[in-house]
Amino acid sequence: MKKSRFFGIVPLFLATLFLALFSCENDKSVFENELELVGSSEDGDKKKSKVDICHNGRIINVSANALGGHQGHGDAVDLDSDGYFDIDNSCSETDCDDSDPYKNPGIEGSCDGDPGIAELLIGTWTTTETDINAYVGSQALEDYLIDVVGLSPEEAAAQIEMLTDSLESELRGMLTINEDNTYESDFESGSDSGTWELSEDEMTLTLFEGSDTIVVSINSITENTWYATISDDFLLDLDGDPETPEVNVTVVANVVLEK
Repeated sequence: MKKSRFFGIVPLFLATLFLALFSCENDKSVFENELELVGSSEDGDKKKSKVDICHNGRIINVSANALGGHQGHGDAVDLDSDGYFDIDNSCSETDCDDSDPYKNPGIEGSCDGDPGIAELLIGTWTTTETDINAYVGSQALEDYLIDVVGLSPEEAAAQIEMLTDSLESELRGMLTINEDNTYESDFESGSDSGTWELSEDEMTLTLFEGSDTIVVSINSITENTWYATISDDFLLDLDGDPETPEVNVTVVANVVLEK
């Protein structure tokens, strides 16, 4: 799976940055095998053809073609696949909106008329602030370059400044979240479009564009302001010594977006 658009440049950037001093080689992210496309087309097609119903106190998965018959017998259905059924039943609490997976009794506030996170996300967001930090383990990358790699404080600060300036420019632009679970983005790094989904607790937004995956943590969000974090890990050779192991570099971007 390809890396996030925002952090895909990190291994190449760092390798180029230190080329005059070291021989750098990047490896794939340690997260690469952990990020799976939850909504693949194959799984999506299967989900569309099957529907969960509450039948005699137990949940069964039936063909969508048989849905009408079960409803005619009074069975409750879960059309939005959020685990809550549309009418009074013995399998779950009653769903307050069985057409929207982000409105159900399990998501606090989603059934009382207040907008949930999914609703708040809808619209066009513009990046207004970015804060980029990089670490090797728990140590700031700048300190690691001084203490372990042997750069002077001035050299290390210059390298970090170039890295953060480049990543901040990559994150500068607009992101539009649409109600139909599609999105469009227009950042200095380029424009793209795809689909999005929220985690069950509505605290993680995943953007899918082809094989690219961008995972965004939702720290807090209101109607007009969104505080988000994007992070990723990379295995890199920062000291140029083939006898020493590569180190894990973590890049964390805290971003403020305004609608």
